[in-house]
Amino acid sequence: MPQSLLSSYQKKTDRFDEMLAEDGSVRPAWQPFLAHLDAATPEQMRHRVDYVHRRILENGVTYNVYADLKGADRPWELDPLPLILSTGEWQELTSAVTQRARLLNAVLKDLYGPQELLKNGSLPPALVFGHNNFLWPCQGVRPAGDIYLHLCAVDLARSPDGRWWVIADRTQAPSGAGYALENRTIIGRVFPEQFRDLHVQHLASFFRQLQDSLAYWAAPASEAPLIVLLTPGPYNETYFEHAYLARYLGFPLVEGHDLTVRGDCVYMRTLSGLRRVHAILRRLDDDYCDPLELRGNSALGVPGLLQAVRAGKVLVANALGSGLLESAALPGFLPGACEKLLGEPLAMPSVATWWCGEQAALEFTIEHLDKLVMWACASLSPPPRAATW
Repeated sequence: MPQSLLSSYQKKTDRFDEMLAEDGSVRPAWQPFLAHLDAATPEQMRHRVDYVHRRILENGVTYNVYADLKGADRPWELDPLPLILSTGEWQELTSAVTQRARLLNAVLKDLYGPQELLKNGSLPPALVFGHNNFLWPCQGVRPAGDIYLHLCAVDLARSPDGRWWVIADRTQAPSGAGYALENRTIIGRVFPEQFRDLHVQHLASFFRQLQDSLAYWAAPASEAPLIVLLTPGPYNETYFEHAYLARYLGFPLVEGHDLTVRGDCVYMRTLSGLRRVHAILRRLDDDYCDPLELRGNSALGVPGLLQAVRAGKVLVANALGSGLLESAALPGFLPGACEKLLGEPLAMPSVATWWCGEQAALEFTIEHLDKLVMWACASLSPPPRAATW
């Protein structure tokens, strides 16, 4: 056990400690990594920290925060020490998040289709129809293979007893995959021996599966599909990731004015003429994607895009209308929806949520107002970050 590293470490008792167990011993998953660290000199550790910061700046990894006093292009923050999870815990997380993705996809399929969840009382109609991310023009529009969510992100947190909880679902244009890849690349160069000895899972297979899935559902087998990544532009807070992912995946990075719809098909403007687009991996919020049918004042979208989707001429990932799943009120109804749609209990709970459209929930909220976080369930996005436990 690397006692020299832990000699000044103070374990907090009011929260879960990722590295130390209840008795103060190092958790098994952390022991090999800390043994490597204990062999490093202070100068070597400072060099590693400096290397991480230098690579972030040299690679231009930013997260733009509007109205931030530090400036528009705020450097991405990366801790040199990774979070280490055991294989067993990672498999449990994978299973639970996979189930949640299947559930959310099934919820979208139902709400933009037969709406059985509304008919049987699993979801209140006011919660759905009163949300500004329920897009009426998307009603009845079914994507290829009934896959509404090609990407799904989940914000997770631990409670003091170590249990994982879902804080928020990110579904319409989830970010993070590109940052995770860049993080892994940098940390892998900081600790190459540790990554090799610990058999860290690689991320490349995830991106290959994404490429293959989009290509499979985008076009008939006889065609070589053209897949593009649609970005709002360089002023978006995660534009670095848009450019990074487009380059890594081999997708052209386009803005709305680079695309046009002709005869229900989407084309990309090029110097040599128009090229047919078969799939769009979008990083644009739902209603900005089409100024004809969704948001009339959008200068970022593609006029006629929804009609092209409706006609089955182009795949948009994630499906238009998927922002509805980011409603802050929806998690409280997911356990019942999971039983109805999947016939199984929800594996990973969401933080306790009360929708004040129900009288009992409203009374409970008013009574415990000083202990709860209020959030407008019809807002455009879930809370930006979770309150601490």
